[in-house]
Amino acid sequence: MRDNNAIAIENQIKHHDVCHWLKNRSEIEDEQYDKLVESLLELDPDNEYLKKVKAPLVDSKGKVKHIVQMLSLNKEYSFEGILKWCKKLARTYEEEFDIMPKYDGVSGDLRSGILATRGDGEVGENITHKLPFMNIMRKDENNPDVRGEILFKKSTFAEIKDIFRRTNGELYKNERNAVGGILSRDDLNAMKVLTFIDFKHTVNTVTLKQLEYGGEEEWNSFVSLVQNSDYPVDGIVVQLTDKSYGDSFGATRHHRKDSIAFKFANPFEWSKIIDIIWSAGKHVLTPVAVIEPVEISGVTVTNVSLHNLKNIIDMGICIGDKVKVERAGDVIPYISEVIPGEDRVGGQITTCPVCSHDVEYIDPDLTCINPDCPGKHLRSLIDAVERIGIERLGKPTLKKMVETLGVTDLIDIFNLTKEDIIQMESFKERSTDNLFNEIQKPIKEGVFEWQLLACLNIEGIGRSLSKDLLESKDLFTLASYAVTDWEQIDGIGPERANSLVKGFLDNGIYLSKLSKILPIKSPHEKVEGLIKICFTGRFPENKKVYYEMLKDYGGYEVMDKVNKETQILVVADPSKRSNKMKAAEKKGIQIMGIDELLEIING
Repeated sequence: MRDNNAIAIENQIKHHDVCHWLKNRSEIEDEQYDKLVESLLELDPDNEYLKKVKAPLVDSKGKVKHIVQMLSLNKEYSFEGILKWCKKLARTYEEEFDIMPKYDGVSGDLRSGILATRGDGEVGENITHKLPFMNIMRKDENNPDVRGEILFKKSTFAEIKDIFRRTNGELYKNERNAVGGILSRDDLNAMKVLTFIDFKHTVNTVTLKQLEYGGEEEWNSFVSLVQNSDYPVDGIVVQLTDKSYGDSFGATRHHRKDSIAFKFANPFEWSKIIDIIWSAGKHVLTPVAVIEPVEISGVTVTNVSLHNLKNIIDMGICIGDKVKVERAGDVIPYISEVIPGEDRVGGQITTCPVCSHDVEYIDPDLTCINPDCPGKHLRSLIDAVERIGIERLGKPTLKKMVETLGVTDLIDIFNLTKEDIIQMESFKERSTDNLFNEIQKPIKEGVFEWQLLACLNIEGIGRSLSKDLLESKDLFTLASYAVTDWEQIDGIGPERANSLVKGFLDNGIYLSKLSKILPIKSPHEKVEGLIKICFTGRFPENKKVYYEMLKDYGGYEVMDKVNKETQILVVADPSKRSNKMKAAEKKGIQIMGIDELLEIING
């Protein structure tokens, strides 16, 4: 006769499985769920339902819960860094480490006949139907389960790249880009064009002593061997050979502590600057270098951000110069080195590219002195629309609204009728209805106070600071603050306090009118699903570049500082322990390098 407690626990597990996999909601934390499974295992080791729990679960939308998390890897960029890490973990000079290629494709997990992508490390996509198109290379032929990388061999890609193209007819530039595209297709006719290779298919085992005394020369020989193989790779993985000892180090929410990745240097090419173009932002003017087209890692680069005037001055950049262009994390291009050209022309401007008014240098940026600059207004309007939560209203449409309908702010947008919208070029009845309904959502559903504050575009007040300020005060109390009141807040000095007071005075009437249009939601209502992310350090690109990428990618909310809500801290250099990084470690917040974030954004 079955134990009543076991039956009760089994029913609880079944209930939570239905909630998670069929109703797409969870009532308990993963740790609580795991304890239920452990309790049932103690009471009924041969429980039939437990056998199902230990197999991958697939929900109605094709999501697969990984039995063992697919964690990422911490990164190092030099042999010295790898050696230092190994010494930190090694018990003796005879400690063994496995060294293996870090394949460059799409990570996957094959278990009990179900193949899933890595996804977010906990839940991936079910792509079992793609198995007929893959050659599987197992480390152990007797083990049907494989955790590894789905990729194109270089030789295979060379053979098929003219056959399998993008949906628009263009060629895939490299093996990595092609994998995702091919996995999304259903017309492969069972050709085994892909390879699914076990992460540990090729492993070299060395001792710490061999690693140190072989030195960088032998390390570079191994790197060269891996790079010249038939498999696309973007680094080397180093892991403690002794698994039980490695397990004792545990893991963060981001990575195992017994493994590390040696990342290859950024790919680069040399080019020439043929022009420098300036664009108007909300508060500053931003320069972009137009370069002679150059292909880096299969991607043609024609434009590179120069960030600000100070960067141009510091690097001595001029039109006509030869420049070394790198792709940070194999994604974002930036200039790392400059060789002066023979015929050089300065790239600095004296008038605004939008309104032709004079510009002013306020370290480190150039700014347009015209308060009514159309470029400033458009950028401010774009940010206000995004912060107030109007979907499907991007820059091209906003530009049409400004030029065709005379829109200047959010109030004008909320007052638009369908008859107004349909006047714009290329708008038909259906697109008009869709946009009108999106504009009406904030009016019908309401907004949070922090959204109202953030959409005012007061310099220095973004989404994160808006939320922090409104934790203990309401919006209209802040609007009445004097300079001395602002100075009582940590991090706000006299200059910034004066700027904030002026910002609220300039927006007072506008805020009053806007608050009459938009109902205020309760502060206790939470915006679900957004991952709170913070940045620290000096990155290859201006942080605003990454913020814009996250905005386009969706699902993330950038914070100014690390607090109890922060879920991810992105660091420019993991070896430099900033105050934000220390705070994140104390709070158990996931820490990742910028290259890893870029890998996520680029799939």
